[in-house]
Amino acid sequence: MKQRSDYIKSRLAKTEKPKKRIDLLNQLAWELRYTDLEESKRCTDEAFRLSRENEYPRGRAYARLNLAVNHFLKSENREALEFLTKVLKYFAKNDKEKGFPVALTFAGNIYESFGDYETGLEYVQKALEKAKEIRYKEGEGETQSVIGLIYSRLHDFDRALIAYNESLKIRDKLGDLKAVASSLNRIGRIHVLKKQYDQALEHYQKSLKIREESKQHGALPWTYLGLASAYEEMGDLNNAQLYYQKNIDNECSEIDKRCRLQSMLGMGRILLQMEKMDTAHQFLDDSLVLAEELRAKPLQYEVHFALARYYESAGNPEEALKHYKIYYELKEEVSNDETRNRMKNQQIAFAVDKAEKEKEIFQLRNVELKAAYDEINLINQEMTASINYASRIQTALLPRKEILKKILPGHFILFLPRDIVSGDFYWVTQVDQRIIFCIADCTGHGVPGAFMSLLGITFLDDIVNQRNVLSANEILNNLRKEVIKALKQTGKEKEQKEGMDIALCQYDKNSNQLEFAGANNPIYLIRNGILEEFKADRMPIGYQEDVVDSFQSHTFQVKKGDIIYLFSDGYADQFGGPDGKKYKYGTLKKYLLEINKMPMGKQKTLLEKNF
Repeated sequence: MKQRSDYIKSRLAKTEKPKKRIDLLNQLAWELRYTDLEESKRCTDEAFRLSRENEYPRGRAYARLNLAVNHFLKSENREALEFLTKVLKYFAKNDKEKGFPVALTFAGNIYESFGDYETGLEYVQKALEKAKEIRYKEGEGETQSVIGLIYSRLHDFDRALIAYNESLKIRDKLGDLKAVASSLNRIGRIHVLKKQYDQALEHYQKSLKIREESKQHGALPWTYLGLASAYEEMGDLNNAQLYYQKNIDNECSEIDKRCRLQSMLGMGRILLQMEKMDTAHQFLDDSLVLAEELRAKPLQYEVHFALARYYESAGNPEEALKHYKIYYELKEEVSNDETRNRMKNQQIAFAVDKAEKEKEIFQLRNVELKAAYDEINLINQEMTASINYASRIQTALLPRKEILKKILPGHFILFLPRDIVSGDFYWVTQVDQRIIFCIADCTGHGVPGAFMSLLGITFLDDIVNQRNVLSANEILNNLRKEVIKALKQTGKEKEQKEGMDIALCQYDKNSNQLEFAGANNPIYLIRNGILEEFKADRMPIGYQEDVVDSFQSHTFQVKKGDIIYLFSDGYADQFGGPDGKKYKYGTLKKYLLEINKMPMGKQKTLLEKNF
């Protein structure tokens, strides 16, 4: 804000002490970053020079942070990342400084621009945690904004809107109009993507009013871009062209290259719709050059898509096909299912870790009984909310119904977790003509089991889908090695004893053979009314003394009418009935023999009622 920058300038004019001057110069550079980028750079250079002369590490760290921000706002992301890498080393040792969450947030923002959403999310989640820890509300607002941006890139618009609105609420309360305008702009974009055009224009106009009144020359182009894209989506080509042209005509050196690129790309699309082919081609070609210069993969694939549409309209199918192929390759690289799953893994770990920390904090408090009672209710509510969120993410990690129906059309799944999050999981994938499927029971219930299930799913994805290990026993051998390595298990006393029991099958559709390997969990085959048990090796996925080198495989030919049951110990170990006794495996076998000829859905219903 102008008033804030004038106040800092007046203090600077009265200050002779070197370290105080350095701090004020860094503060002034930060305040001017959106309104006068060149002046911000001059203040930063002066702060950096004085910091070196006066051997002031803190001043040098904040000067480097401001230099990183300066490069970022000029779309010079590689240079920005170099400065952030250096500055994060200082803040890691001085983690109560506000610069720490700021640096983490900008790092996340840069990785987002590269299309590396997984790394970006990792940085901003850490930034949010640190900002809350030191009660830095401005940092929380900025971090929530970047989280919203990453969700919007992944087309999760509802979560993006939640994060953006949280950011707006914080910024509005702080009275930070520049930041409020940014939040309004981003919320407007989400409404465009959700085709809620009236709400989009309302937010963009509010942003435009703030930025015009506060003379945010460097930020105005982003609002013009937002309005242009909204009008383009609405089919109002004249207004879209008007606002795109404002940015293209803007010769200001402060205009962000990404903003200029998206305006050129938008103009190319508009002109293509207007059938002004030559001019459209020039804009699209120039957009591709700039996108490759910025190494921004999300923008690169958008340009290739527009070029494919251009060549299609121009009657050049060979060039159109070439650009379509590049578009799909880049888009898959940026946002494939594996990336989404790994991000969901991070989210569940983040949510569960948050719940555990809150519980630990509460337990350490020494308060009076009434206060403790009130506090535990509050903590439990927050903890339950966090774990419920983790549960939704864990559910998203399990195979989707449509995938299961496609790969295993004749099946049912009875999944009844005892706690909100579960240590049991099921997993399936197909590689060529081989279907690999399993159920697993991880050590512990609830939160500890959920952590282990996260590891299990991640390792199985890597072993089968990335390393192409397809033999049932070798999959378990590799899984055991990964779990032992991850938990640093060596057999010493008091170390982690966690692991998992698992039944895993590999079915070859060509040969009609099924291969089974198990760690403590067997499988049952019912054929012609007879139940046969294929026993598992008596060792877990994890460290165990005197263990044999390899899991053993059992192979048999699958015949028409065969039914194969995989299960954890949860069903047989339940207590109930009039005597409160354990159900046991013998009872389970008898019941399966009674119901196995019924349709799969009916079997599931009966087993659930019997549970």
